[in-house]
Amino acid sequence: MRLFTLDEKGKMVPYKEIRFKDENRESDLESLLENNPEYFFENSKILVIGRQITTDLNSFIDLLGIDNSGNTIVVELKRNKTPRETIAQLLEYASFVENLDYSQLNDIYHDYSGEDVSLEDYHQQYFQNEADEKVSFNKFSKLVIVAQEITKEIKQTAQYLRKKGLDLYCLVFKYFITK
Repeated sequence: MRLFTLDEKGKMVPYKEIRFKDENRESDLESLLENNPEYFFENSKILVIGRQITTDLNSFIDLLGIDNSGNTIVVELKRNKTPRETIAQLLEYASFVENLDYSQLNDIYHDYSGEDVSLEDYHQQYFQNEADEKVSFNKFSKLVIVAQEITKEIKQTAQYLRKKGLDLYCLVFKYFITK
């Protein structure tokens, strides 16, 4: 894919696509997504409630979010291509998140945000829900892999798991620079 901008004379100048991993760490990708989720998740708004969350197995969830319905979104980031173990890693995180109740999600949100407002109240403000509209948190989970390259093994396995009813998505991003 080629991407262009226009210079001051109206000439098309190509952006140079580069590998994200050559100039960035995974934490840089976390920050990009954390601060700009609307550019990664075009059709759904996501409230990020945690970053680098320690699971019961002492592994770390890159980002944890909540959607408008209160469903959890587990995000695994890869700054390059996805190794084979990416799906296993994501399933491990999902097995941890599935057992979190509202109180635990609220604690994660407080640790992350440092805010005094409850997750429920902030969720209502963030999504501009009506005050009487109650949300049932963590009924379902979405699993999302974000990488510069999704390997064919991960694509095939993700498609199989989606057919079997798991809400799993793979998002590819491109990284361009200009002068």
